[in-house]
Formats: sequence, structure tokens, C-alpha cells
Amino acid sequence: MKEILRYTALAFVAALFAACDKVPLLAPANSTITLSANALTVPTGGTVGLTAFVTEPSGTPVQNGTSVRFTTTLGTVSPPDTQTTNGIAVATFQAGASSGIAEIHAISGGATGTSSGTGTTTTTTNSVKISVGAAAVNTITLRANPSSVGPNGGSVELIASVVTENGAGMQNVPVTFNADQGTLTVQTVPTDANGEARTVLTTAQKTSVTATAGTKTSSAVTVDLRVAPGVTVTCAPATGGATASCANLQASSSNNTAAVTFTVTKGANTSNLRDATIDFGDGTSQGLGTLAGGAVTVTHSYAGPTGSSPRGYTATVRATDVNNETTNVSTSLTITPRAALSVELTVSPGDSNTDPVTESFTATVTGGDAARFDWDFGDGSTATTTNNKTTHVYSKANNYTATVTVTTTDGRTGSGRVEFNVR
Repeated sequence: MKEILRYTALAFVAALFAACDKVPLLAPANSTITLSANALTVPTGGTVGLTAFVTEPSGTPVQNGTSVRFTTTLGTVSPPDTQTTNGIAVATFQAGASSGIAEIHAISGGATGTSSGTGTTTTTTNSVKISVGAAAVNTITLRANPSSVGPNGGSVELIASVVTENGAGMQNVPVTFNADQGTLTVQTVPTDANGEARTVLTTAQKTSVTATAGTKTSSAVTVDLRVAPGVTVTCAPATGGATASCANLQASSSNNTAAVTFTVTKGANTSNLRDATIDFGDGTSQGLGTLAGGAVTVTHSYAGPTGSSPRGYTATVRATDVNNETTNVSTSLTITPRAALSVELTVSPGDSNTDPVTESFTATVTGGDAARFDWDFGDGSTATTTNNKTTHVYSKANNYTATVTVTTTDGRTGSGRVEFNVR
């Protein structure tokens, strides 16, 4: 009987020790626990390291193996329960897909955290607050590249930068772009590893754009509509005055050309030009510079028609501004055929009472500049002069027909004749 009682007692003691092994070791009363995190902001899905330091009332670290539990209001902590080594217990906060403020506490037995602050701003050393995702956004700035579109519209890239309180870029934060004109390729975009979100705006009007992340909205950015380079061009006959028309210019009889003067003017309050060029429409062109002085004049000669129909030309000014925008303006002109070549031959009779008789001839030329006169006096004699007047001696009375063939400076020919009687 005594032997049975002895074994029963031993079994009870063993069971007691086994039970003691299963009870977690907790911090003594009045111990202090201090919790810290290696970051106070984290993107959704990110992680933050946690460290809890537990000390006894004397200030020495608690016994190794003291159990510490971590709790959080958002996301998870892994492992939720861990043991100290030299008073330190470590864990990892895992942010989920939701943005917000995660309030994390470290708990162990009678350990408490010291408090600071007053009222709603009171904090304790055994808790930390970590801003997750959009909740961590401190500032969002927006820029457009380029900052304007052309006169007929275009596209710009919008870039939103999202940073935390310490200026670090926040990844995986949804950014929503809002524009009062135009269209966006994507309205809501998550930030990249640099904390930037990008989209493209296409617009043909002046547009105001903002970007929002969490509770923060950027200042508005204006995408302007650039002014087109403005130029005008007018045409006037070179010798006809500024108000004369280029609609029906008669070609010169002497060289079958017509000279005109173009006036090219840069419009007031239009963009600065990089260059301007006039294409005369006849295969030639001329640079005009930047038109910084406002207006330039250019004189140009056009070939007239070779036939009886008018010949038309279109002169075009192409202006390119410093933003590489271009404008084309044109004006038209028409050149009518020059006057036809006409030759009139007259004779002044000599004294019929003398023998032989000297006759004087005059060739009157219209519609061209004469370079040579080939005379046929009708009696078998000929002559060539550069003057439109000549004389010839007739030795006997008779009826004669004299002719003159005129060659002009541009190679045309025309003839005149006259019939007369020598007595």
C-alpha cells in the first residue's frame, strides 16, 4: 500500500512539471515593453519589420523565452506570438490590399508601455501606427510633358508623383486623374517603384488637370493650346502701287515677264518664328528669316505665257515657329499674254523733180523691243540696220513695194510693208 502511494505521488509531481512546461513565460508585473518599426509607411502588399524590447522593472531584459503577442487593426503580423532573446522579440507586419492606418500593439503579461502626449494624441511605447497604401500619401504633385498642345490639339503625358512625409516615393498607390477637357487613356493608375503614375491626355482645348491619391489632391496643372504661327501674304505689281491687283498682269512686251512685290507680315500676338520661306510657285523659293521686324517685302519676276492663254501662279509662305508648329498661307496671280508684235512701215517721198529720187523709210514697232531691221527696198536692193529709219536711192521711176522685217531682242520677228510710186 505504501509503495502504491509513493508511485502516485511521483506521478502527480511529474504531471505538475509537465503542466508548468506548457504555461507561456510572460513579463512580470510593472515591466516595460517598447515597440518599434523599421518603417512607418508601406505600400499595399508590403512588409515592415517589428521589434519589441521588454525590460523588467529594474531595467534589465526579461528572461529569454518570454512570450510577446502582436496585434494589428489592419493587415497581419507574423508570427503573432514569439519569444524574446535578450529581451527582444521580432515579427513582421504584412500589409494587405487595403489602404489605411494599421495600429499595432505588443503585449506580454504585466508589461505596459509608457505614455506620452495628451487627449486624443496620447501614444504608448508598446504600439506603433503604420500608414498603408494611400493612407501614407503626404503629397502628390502633377506635371505635364509637354505643357501644351499644338493649335489643332495633341497629346501630353501626365505624371503624378506620390511621396510620403519623408519624401520617399510610394509604390502601388492608386492615382486618379481628372481633366475638364479631352480624354485620358487611363483614368486610375497605380504608382510604380518610383512613386509615379502616368497617363496620356489628348485634347484640342485648354485643359485643367488634377491628380488624387488617398485624401490628397495635387494642384491643378493647365495644359495650354499653343497659338499657331500667324502670317499673311499680299501681292501687288512691282510698278503698279501697293493697292493694284495681281489678278491680271500683262507680261512685258520686251521680255515676256511680269514683276510683282509680295509683302509677308507676321501677325501680332502670334508665336515667335524659327523661319519663314516663300515658294513662288514657279520652282523657286526664298528664305524670309524670322520676320522679327514684323513684315518683309520680296520682288519676283514671273515668266509670261507663251501662247494666247493667261498663265497662273500660286505663291505660298510656310512659317515654322519655335514650337515647331507650321502655317501655310497662299496668294494667286495671273499673267496675261504680252501685246502682239506689230510693225508699220511708212515712206516719205523724195523730190520727184530730181533724178535719181531718194526715199526715206520709217519702221514703227509696237509690242516688242527691236534689235535689227532687215530692209528690202523692192528694187533688188537690201540693207540691215539697228535703227528704225533709213533711206534708199531709186534710179528710175516705177511702182515699188518696200518691206522691213524686224527681229526683237527676245527673238520674235514681225514685218511691215508699204507701196509707193517713184516718178
